[in-house]
Amino acid sequence: MRYSPEEKAWIWLGDSLGAAVAAADQIVYRNGGPANALEAARAHRLNAPEDLGPEKLRALLERCSGEHISSVIERCASKGIEIVTRSSASYPELLREIYDPPIVLYVMGRLPERLPMPIAVIGSRKCSDYGKRMAEVFGRALADNGACVVSGMALGCDAHSAMGALASSSEFPTIAVLAGGVDVVYPRSEEKLYRAILERGAVISEMKPGTTPIGQSFPRRNRIISGMSRGVLVVEAGEKSGTRITVDFALEQGREVFAVPARLTDVMSAGSNALIKNGEAKPVFGVDDILLEFGTFTAKAAGLMPRPKLPFEQERLCDELAKGEKNRDDLSEITGFSVEKLNILLTEMELSGIIKQLPNGEYAIDAEFRA
Repeated sequence: MRYSPEEKAWIWLGDSLGAAVAAADQIVYRNGGPANALEAARAHRLNAPEDLGPEKLRALLERCSGEHISSVIERCASKGIEIVTRSSASYPELLREIYDPPIVLYVMGRLPERLPMPIAVIGSRKCSDYGKRMAEVFGRALADNGACVVSGMALGCDAHSAMGALASSSEFPTIAVLAGGVDVVYPRSEEKLYRAILERGAVISEMKPGTTPIGQSFPRRNRIISGMSRGVLVVEAGEKSGTRITVDFALEQGREVFAVPARLTDVMSAGSNALIKNGEAKPVFGVDDILLEFGTFTAKAAGLMPRPKLPFEQERLCDELAKGEKNRDDLSEITGFSVEKLNILLTEMELSGIIKQLPNGEYAIDAEFRA
């Protein structure tokens, strides 16, 4: 891939300064642009901030040659890594708007010049079965309706939202934003998911390839997740969940925040319920609650989708739910379906928008399926 002089200057800054965005911005401002800063470094007249530090200044001066920048590009290319800079056409537009956009993004997979509606889906790492199921339900439903699901590929809700998106036939279903290098699979247990995302979406990071994630990398990663998204959906979060960091970034960045309600007694959802209670997040009971916020209408939301003929088992559940809301135990006892069979049916019907689960754990049928 060919890079413009300005893109090469950003690559130099990213390679020399890592994720030190404030320092890079100061250098660009003081020297009249990235390309001018690169030329100034080569002429040994770089105007650098006084508090930059000797190590970073040394790196800037030692790595400014064309040969070094070319070697960085070639090393990345050999691993299938594209470097997207602030001057690149495929740099996410929404990300440019935040206070501290990454200097560069390292990308594996493909990052289109214009992202389909990006929505972040996040939640606790130690999530419940309900959280996992809701993450997959919303991940797939969003992708089915043209959204790109953005997550951190962390264990729990993040991973399951990506799995749901990948179950869709969408052309570009999901992006994973990593806290380490894009060539470092973290956590290792998610390597299969990592490979699947590479095939149909993208894995991105502001950290240089080969970087192992450390504690402080995760909050910085979270600002990218919210920053490149139009909205953030919290599937499940405990009272002191790290999900709060991403929510704070989203609110600061002016993004819409949504949350999936759960039972008031559910400790695993105390944080997400609190977001709704405090007016920081809008409650969602189905994908249309998110899509309509951005002026996107599904056929169902627009009233254009006729009631389809359902399989016998789903019709049976519809008949019972048309009489009133019921929980899983009630449905299992009335229909005689096994717990395993019932779970599969309920998940399929939620994905199809036929039913929805209420905050009290009971299920209700959508109005259009009552007839």
